[in-house]
Amino acid sequence: MKRERTARLLSCFVDGAPATKGSYRPVTNRASGKTLLVGMNRNEHAWRRHVAAVVRSQWFREHPSTPMPCVDEPLLVVADFYLPRPKSVRRPLPSVSPDIDKLARCLLDALTDSRLIKDDSRIVGLDTTKRYAAAEGIGVALTVRTIHTKDTKEPS
Repeated sequence: MKRERTARLLSCFVDGAPATKGSYRPVTNRASGKTLLVGMNRNEHAWRRHVAAVVRSQWFREHPSTPMPCVDEPLLVVADFYLPRPKSVRRPLPSVSPDIDKLARCLLDALTDSRLIKDDSRIVGLDTTKRYAAAEGIGVALTVRTIHTKDTKEPS
């Protein structure tokens, strides 16, 4: 039997309106004939750069003399997205667009961009929520944890 143990790698709050990893459309260059995929969300790359910068800044704030680890082991990510509430909306939770999976995909790509983690394929657990922002502000509360497994004997 394996028992899992986690250790906090980094926690931070990234302010700003979270962006989604939207759909991509193919665009063909008429001169070269090459096809490129162009993202449909124009805010995606700016949000990813902002998240990566906040993650790097938080790492060096917590570990001033330690370089970014570029972790290549199983990880757990907890992300609570705080979205702006439109003035006319009365529903308690944002059960409408943006999709939570697209918010998470953009965030996980930003973690890879920050070089905190080697690749987002190393994330084996993802706990996400989306809420309307109140006093917390608009953004995402993020925690990244490493997961260590330890073999234990089953009780007889």
